[in-house]
This record gives sequence, structure tokens and C-alpha cells, in this order.
Amino acid sequence: MSKHSKQLIMLACLIIFGLCIYFSVFFGHTILNLTDLINYISGKSTDNTFILEYLRLPRCFNAIVAGSCLALAGLFMQTTTKNPLAEPYITGVSSGAGLALIMVILYDISPAYYPLASFMGAMLSSLIVLGFAGLNKFSMVKLILTGLSINIFTSSLISLLMLTNVDKTHSMMMILAGNLTNKLNIFKPLLIMFGICLILCIYIIPKLNFLRLDNNMVSALSQNTNKYNIFIVVLSSILASVSVCAAGILGFIGIIVPHISRLLFGFDFRWLFFANILIGSSLILFSDYLARTITYPMELPLGLILSIIGAPIFVMCIIVRGKQLV
Repeated sequence: MSKHSKQLIMLACLIIFGLCIYFSVFFGHTILNLTDLINYISGKSTDNTFILEYLRLPRCFNAIVAGSCLALAGLFMQTTTKNPLAEPYITGVSSGAGLALIMVILYDISPAYYPLASFMGAMLSSLIVLGFAGLNKFSMVKLILTGLSINIFTSSLISLLMLTNVDKTHSMMMILAGNLTNKLNIFKPLLIMFGICLILCIYIIPKLNFLRLDNNMVSALSQNTNKYNIFIVVLSSILASVSVCAAGILGFIGIIVPHISRLLFGFDFRWLFFANILIGSSLILFSDYLARTITYPMELPLGLILSIIGAPIFVMCIIVRGKQLV
């Protein structure tokens, strides 16, 4: 594919991303306009600026953070494991976060602490998996098998706790299905973590074009592959943890968006980096818009909408350009 074609596709992705932000911020049960945004920026207080400040803008920010982090984490994990089915939650992030959320719900802890609890649970789970995988003699096979075991074990605990606490099952299901509810108390920490993650991603991007080569060739050309692999796995775990903190546990994005971006842009990570951010964010922004408007005033689980609209998009990409999938 020529550079000009890639530029046109990237421009289209950027336009779609902008439209998704527009729908996310201005459309819903209450339709807002640019005047409301100007009033908000100028500090004028109205009912609509209240909606912007406490509902629409935080949800938009959380969607962009979650979509970017999950898509990039999935891209990194698929590259370093050489496995097209690898996804960000392979290190036990989702199950660890889910168990932590279940525990804070059971103990009636304030919802303000849900993001912190999910982040801590995700990081603890991923650290356990990395510890078993071995840092000195790092093994990708042990990482995958240990992550699978941790996921199965913690998922079983989650199911047990949900079955034995029926009165809180609905709340648990809604939280675990992903949501972008107001998280103003973590805006600054989330922004800082997101910024640091992007800087680290920019650092590792040049290495990924090398690491995607065959394992034997990579080993022959470099003696430091384990160091980079460990760095990428740790970075992917942090990205996935940040996404859980922003939007809960969302499937699909981390495994599908990297494939869609490769179908559109090939295998050059300089393009894939931006493509994954734009496509992942756009999917979550649009899915959130549908989740909160289709059955208003009831809000549907974000993860459910993501799967419904995401799977047909991916199947269409496979049909159109399936030979480039692997």
C-alpha cells in the first residue's frame, strides 16, 4: 500500500474519531450545541454546562483513555507473543480487577473507590503472573499458561461470590460489564498515567518493527530480546490496568482493533500506533453513545454494545481483505 493511500485512510479515521467525539459530547437525551461549550469554557454556569462538565466530557475522556490503552495493549501482546488471539487481559488483569470490584461491592465501600480498587486488583494480578513467568529466564509460554490459570481461578471466585450474594448480583453484573460513569475523583491521576503510558509506547514503537520478525531471526540479531519482551508485557499490563480504571472491564477492543488496524495499514508500527488509538477510541465513544441512548433512561452495558457492533465490523474486514489478517 502506498504512503498516499495510508494518509487518506488515516485522515478518514481521524474524521470518524472527531465525529464520534461530537456525538459523545453533544448528543443524548439532552442535545447540546457549541454555545453550551463556549459557555462552559468561559465559566458561565447553566444546566447544559453542568451536563458537559459532570457527564459528557468525563465520559468522553474515559472512552478515549480506555479505547487507546486497550487497543495498544492488544497490539503489543499480539506482537510479542506472535499470537493473533492474544489480548491485553492475558496477564490476568481483567479477572484481578473483577475480583477487586466484587470485594468492594460486597463490603459496601463507596463507588468513588471502585476505579482505585480495580486498578490495584489488575496490577496485583499481573504482577503475580509476571512473577511466575520468571524475570531472569522469561518464558512467554509460562506467561500465557499462568495468566490463563489465574484468569480461571479468579473467575471462579467471582462466580462463587455472585451466586452467594444474589441481592447484589445485578450491581456486580453492571459494573463488570464496563461503564463510563462519572469518575471526576480520578481525572488527574488517570490523565497522568495515560500520558506516561503514551510516552513509553512511543519509546517502544521502533523496537516493535524488529520484534515482529521470526523468533529465530530476532534471537540471531539481538541478545536483548527478553528485556524488550518483559518491558512490553509490563507496559501492556499497565495499559490494560489504566483502561480498567477508566471504563471497567471491556472485551473485544484489545483483540480485534489491532487486526482491523493491520488490515487497513499493514505492519508498520509507526502507522499502527496512531491507527489503534483512533479506531479503539472511536469504537468505545460510539458504543457508549448507543448504550446510553437506545433504551433511555435505562443504560445498557457498554461491553454488550461493543460486541454487537464490533463483531460485524471485524467480519466485514475479514471478507474484504482476509488474506492480510495473518
